[in-house]
Amino acid sequence: REAVWAWLGSTQGIVATPHGQRSAAKVRVKLAPGFEFPIVDLIDVVENALQTPVQTAVKREDEQAFALRNGQNLMFCEDAARRIQRALDADERIADFWLRASHYESLHPHDAIAVATKGVVGGYGADCA
Repeated sequence: REAVWAWLGSTQGIVATPHGQRSAAKVRVKLAPGFEFPIVDLIDVVENALQTPVQTAVKREDEQAFALRNGQNLMFCEDAARRIQRALDADERIADFWLRASHYESLHPHDAIAVATKGVVGGYGADCA
């Protein structure tokens, strides 16, 4: 019983194991007064939160290393949204935000999508859809 219970709670036994798939994140931010925020900084914040670099194209020689890194960092789109949300919440330069994490499903007829906002009443997140 203990062995089965331990296996069910492991990554090998979990029913809903995240799998590698193409993903995208859309992020909109409203800066706090007095701050500048270069786009490269925003990309760095998101990449650090996800521990996965943005990739528009991967050279053949880099493909295996890229696939291995991503395979060791599997997550559901909800996990990705929460990680980005925590990182943006922690950045004092960002007054409000809206984000959408999408996983382009290859196994299902629909994509998996998670949305998160900072939740400022009447703020930027409230106005985005």
